[in-house]
Amino acid sequence: MICKKCGREYEDDKTKCLWCGAPNDGPNEQAKSIQKTAPSSSTHQSAFIQDEPENVRRGKSAITWIKINIVSGVLLALASERMISIFKLFAEMAKNKQPSPIPPSSALFILAYIFLAFIACILFTVYVIKSCRWLYYNIKFQRKYTTTKFSPWNAVICTMIPWLSGFLDYFIFKDLLARQQEVLTAHGDRPATVPPKMLTGIFALTALSFVSYFYYDSIVLRLFGFGVLVILALIYIKVMTAIVENEKLLHAMREREIVNRKVEEILAQRENS
Repeated sequence: MICKKCGREYEDDKTKCLWCGAPNDGPNEQAKSIQKTAPSSSTHQSAFIQDEPENVRRGKSAITWIKINIVSGVLLALASERMISIFKLFAEMAKNKQPSPIPPSSALFILAYIFLAFIACILFTVYVIKSCRWLYYNIKFQRKYTTTKFSPWNAVICTMIPWLSGFLDYFIFKDLLARQQEVLTAHGDRPATVPPKMLTGIFALTALSFVSYFYYDSIVLRLFGFGVLVILALIYIKVMTAIVENEKLLHAMREREIVNRKVEEILAQRENS
């Protein structure tokens, strides 16, 4: 309750003002206006939580594109085994000096394989663009609360370096998760976590994936290398999902801070008026 006489606030259940002794005549217009302000702020906060921040949607989109690339990668790997058998056959014929025209079925398959490889490259490029954009804005937002080892641009450049991106992603994700958990825990929120072994798996599996590159003649090692890449992609999904969930919590925390600051400003203005 806000006293009509002195303008100070006191408990609603009191029969008179604790400051000047004026009787409690029930809610006045000033108190009603504050009551109207509070629900509107709460409604705005609920609307914000329901409408996910733009970069959270970017992160979920990047995760979806990882799944799409897993499917395209499986199809391309199966087609690659067929292509390898075709090339081995022609290499054997050339070695034995037995030239022969390419069968129509093999020619069609080669064209289909080239088309599939082209589509797979496009899908992978889309994923890289989306994930880099998400990572850039994620770190940029995180640096509003704390420092990070990688700047937004440095993280994007590191994650695009061929062969080394997996090793560098390990350090980027590890630092980002640690910073998110530090801020959220300090504000009383419960952050999403990732087992340390899962993060270490990014580093280890990236190293194991090189086996198939050096020993590509063995079908067993080729399948092993492809299986490693699939598992690595699944780990990326888990880690990125945790980072996206923490980013969503950080946005909600920031919105709460804005709402609370507005309410404090309104109350301060009421007391000074």
